[in-house]
Amino acid sequence: MKKIFTLLATFMVAVSANSQTLLINNSSLTTHPGAGPSGTDVSATQTALGATLFGSGQNRATGYWMASKIIVPASGWMIDSLITYGYQTGSSLVSTFTGLYCYIGADSSSKPSSTVVIGSKTTNAMVSSVFSGIYRLPNETAPFTNTTRPIMKIKSTLTGSLSAGTYWVTWNATGSLASGPWNPPITVLGNLNTGTGTSDFQFVPTATPSPVWSPVMDGTSPQGLPFKLYGQGIAITGVKEQALVTSVSVGPNPMSNEAVVTIDAAGTNLSDLSFVVFDQLGRQVMTNNSITSSSFTIEKGNLATGNYIYKLSNKKDNSTLKAGKLIIQ
Repeated sequence: MKKIFTLLATFMVAVSANSQTLLINNSSLTTHPGAGPSGTDVSATQTALGATLFGSGQNRATGYWMASKIIVPASGWMIDSLITYGYQTGSSLVSTFTGLYCYIGADSSSKPSSTVVIGSKTTNAMVSSVFSGIYRLPNETAPFTNTTRPIMKIKSTLTGSLSAGTYWVTWNATGSLASGPWNPPITVLGNLNTGTGTSDFQFVPTATPSPVWSPVMDGTSPQGLPFKLYGQGIAITGVKEQALVTSVSVGPNPMSNEAVVTIDAAGTNLSDLSFVVFDQLGRQVMTNNSITSSSFTIEKGNLATGNYIYKLSNKKDNSTLKAGKLIIQ
């Protein structure tokens, strides 16, 4: 008889997941701390170094996108939220941003792609938008009195799990003013090259002969894109390879209603193994502690669509033998 294990939304924590943390901090914008109006910070366009770029277009209405490369470690990440930065020329200190659209996309030959891993191209994910305390200035000459480009900090919801690999954090924005929205570059006093030329891109819909992802540049100097990415590191500890457990497959994956788990474990005592699935918060939502066959079926049950993590463990020493991602659609 086929043995079926249904995924139930229980709340037993078994994956060791760190509390929410700042996973990536690429938020360097200030060149002159406290030197702006009323003690605000200044992000100066360093004209003495040859800089001319105030900001890059991230206007959703005209089809622009920004993207920055990230590399997820072997343990994987559970993403919680994204913070980006932008301005609209002529804005007051009350943000004029009306939307932020973001997703984390797959890598395509070391460039961003349109393949969405988590997030959405079409859903407004903005939670809040407030003045960052930084003004973008046209040059580095004091006194700094220009207040036409207050930089806003935009927080957005971006949730899901990422397995190890290369991805692209991708976003664009909407606003109520005619100018922009614009995306200021990472700015470091005395350094014009704040990017690598291979890690930060802008999608230019007006490029000829066809739209293209182009490196963010100020003249010939590569620019980085400021953002912060929050979430949790998935600390699946004690992972070890064993010759008798060479692979675990789940198919189909993504699964709609049910999938078959197949363990290539010739010679292994199956009763020593445990198969567990966790949600994005590290909560155990399915377990099979009574494995008697090298293949068994799991069902979606009442679980929501999304990304999950599965692991195969040795019950004797609680070591993780294999781990991977399960997508439910």
